[in-house]
Amino acid sequence: MKKTALFVLALCGVAGTFAGRVSAQNPDQVSVAKAGAQVDGAAVEAIKTPAAKTDSTAAEVEALRKRVEEIERQNQQLLETLSELKGRLDAMNRPVVASVVTATASTSTQLAGSAQPVADASQAPAQAGQSDKNAPVRWSEIIGEGNRLKFYGFLRLDMLFDSQRPNNAQSILFITSPDPRVGNSDGNFTMHPRLTRFGINYTGPRIAKLGDAKLSGQLETDFQNGGSESRQIIRIRHAYLKLDWNQFSVLGGQTWDIVSPLFPTVNNDSLQWNAGNVGDRRPQFRAAYEPKAGRGKFSFIGGFGLTGAIDSADLDANGVRDGEESSRPNIQARVGFAHPLGGKDRTASIGVSGFYGFLRTARPIGGRTDFHSKLVNVDFTLPVLARLVFRGEGWWGRNMSDIRGGAGQGITSNGLEIRGRGGWGEANIKLSK
Repeated sequence: MKKTALFVLALCGVAGTFAGRVSAQNPDQVSVAKAGAQVDGAAVEAIKTPAAKTDSTAAEVEALRKRVEEIERQNQQLLETLSELKGRLDAMNRPVVASVVTATASTSTQLAGSAQPVADASQAPAQAGQSDKNAPVRWSEIIGEGNRLKFYGFLRLDMLFDSQRPNNAQSILFITSPDPRVGNSDGNFTMHPRLTRFGINYTGPRIAKLGDAKLSGQLETDFQNGGSESRQIIRIRHAYLKLDWNQFSVLGGQTWDIVSPLFPTVNNDSLQWNAGNVGDRRPQFRAAYEPKAGRGKFSFIGGFGLTGAIDSADLDANGVRDGEESSRPNIQARVGFAHPLGGKDRTASIGVSGFYGFLRTARPIGGRTDFHSKLVNVDFTLPVLARLVFRGEGWWGRNMSDIRGGAGQGITSNGLEIRGRGGWGEANIKLSK
């Protein structure tokens, strides 16, 4: 009995000693003991906690650590994907705003939202592709660096009333005779928007491989090309490209004839053609040399164009225009000089120009198959005052129907080339600046 009591007392003493040692540990030491850093703490924890519970806690900690590493890896992949998408969008000149949300909550919150960034990352390329399809077209994608387009034009409505019927109600060249034996005395009225105009002036870069030539061009259209009055057909007025080396230039396309560079200030479509004014628009290739001479400037222009572009002459009615059947283009040239007279927009000029065309028929017309079109023209501009300018042209030639001369008459049915001469003049008075 005494031995038993002594054993109990000894056991109590040992227990008290261990209790004192445990109570003497500070919180940091307890935390270290849980992590297994100190031997004594581990021994105490082993006494207080069963071995099975310790193994379970360590496994949970290890699982959480691996889960956090997985989340960090996924977030890193998401950031890389967003960075790649932003780089692609920036390359296409599209501003993109991207926001990345970083998870800073507890481990359980990170675990709950860990799957969402992965899904967003997988959907990002598809959304970017859809955005590319719906993106508006930018000028930088159409026009390269150094190119510029300038649009111009106007909307127009013409109303025409004639007491005597003209040859054409809209493009009037002459009035029919009131003599009832050859015509009638009926007038007419019409209105149309066909002369509504739209144009593009193109300015391009300098081309180093062509001697630093400056590239430019023009496209101008209206709707005076047939069709019904509510279904008008578009017409090309000008369509050309030009290379300019300061004083020398070349041009290819459709624009005004070299011959007869002036036309009356008349606000309609016919410009007094076949009634004194000659020259029209046609496909051509030309070269110009315009050197300066003091304050003035000389102009030497030469080129060739399509014969028959205006009158479409086909004397033998074989379906081929006679100008094309000749296998040669027409030849045009002009020599001129211009000099300023002091004020702005006050430049006097004078010039002499010529036109020579070739025509051929498959069968003889009046005993011949070869014909020619000839014209010599003189033009002048003289600003007398700041608001008063005299200008005009005079010409003579033969077979000029393709240049709007000779009242539209070219070759007779017996093969004679019709001669003609004419001109026009006007005084321009500016009422306001």
